[in-house]
Amino acid sequence: MSTPPEPLANPRLFGHAAAELRFARAWRAGRPPHAWLLTGPRGVGKTTLAGRLARRWLAGDPDHPAALDPAQPIFRQVASGAHPDLVRLAPRHKGLVKGKRAELAAEEVREALAALQRTGLAGHSRVCLIEDTDDALNEEGENALLKLLEEPPAGLLFLIVAQRPGLLPATIASRCARLPLRPLPEPEFARALAALAPDLPEERRVRLVELARGCPGRALEAERSGWLDAYAGLFDELERAGGRLGAALAAADRLAERAREAGLEAARDLLATFLHRCARTVAGRPPRIELVPNEVERLAARARALGLDRCGALWEKLAALAVSVEALNLDPVQALLPLLRELGGAGAEPAASRSGAE
Repeated sequence: MSTPPEPLANPRLFGHAAAELRFARAWRAGRPPHAWLLTGPRGVGKTTLAGRLARRWLAGDPDHPAALDPAQPIFRQVASGAHPDLVRLAPRHKGLVKGKRAELAAEEVREALAALQRTGLAGHSRVCLIEDTDDALNEEGENALLKLLEEPPAGLLFLIVAQRPGLLPATIASRCARLPLRPLPEPEFARALAALAPDLPEERRVRLVELARGCPGRALEAERSGWLDAYAGLFDELERAGGRLGAALAAADRLAERAREAGLEAARDLLATFLHRCARTVAGRPPRIELVPNEVERLAARARALGLDRCGALWEKLAALAVSVEALNLDPVQALLPLLRELGGAGAEPAASRSGAE
């Protein structure tokens, strides 16, 4: 598959014309908000839209062609991060273990905001783009950002991108106008994916449309990372275990090693999708489109072994995993192992009736 452009280098936006129009109308009315909070699920197009809005603002015109034309110098500067009046902040993961909560260091926030205050003439257009904010701001970083949000220099526009806005400090969120982005309807999503990945085989594209639920970025990332192949591998490991405890432990270890390579978020996404589709199957609502060959039949077998209550319990454990990892400073893979072992051992015989299973 050909590699699509990064969000800030992407001239194409699908499905969010209303949000872009709302920004332009506020600007033309003469009193545009100085801070916008762009929200929506992962991969829906938040950063792509933020790039378009940033280019328009820096060009000084809500209809400037620089927003859409990669040949324009301002487009290339924003795409490369080289524009002198654009500061881009994104949280970095703490430590070396993938899956730890990312954070925005207070010093980074202060340095970025100071640079924006020093740049150019008072009142000219500047942009501060803050990505993946959610709960990445510590108290010091929040205070540094809040001070400038309360008394913004003329011409400075904040574009804050958040996947889970409920985790953003209320003091920050309350000072922003909101641009909520919703998943694309399936026909429009299919057209977007065909345009963004024209060389993707139709059969695989249909599966990605089913998986990504209206979020083009998630579909493209899933294809790049081999998500569908990893999902098929999950079934293979669980079926190889066959409910036998010893085999389940070995399968869980192999899955944990793959999780270590992919990171906690990727592993959680894989397992959450499996449990969701398994629960739907046991409830009599199997998926309409199969993500792997014979998925409905294979899900039904796993659903019989797990049962609806156990699916729900495993889902709750998975949802709480990231919080536990952060709060207790756990190794994400070690934290994931018990859940994988329970999943692989579904249907195992009780200890009293096993003979040499281990």
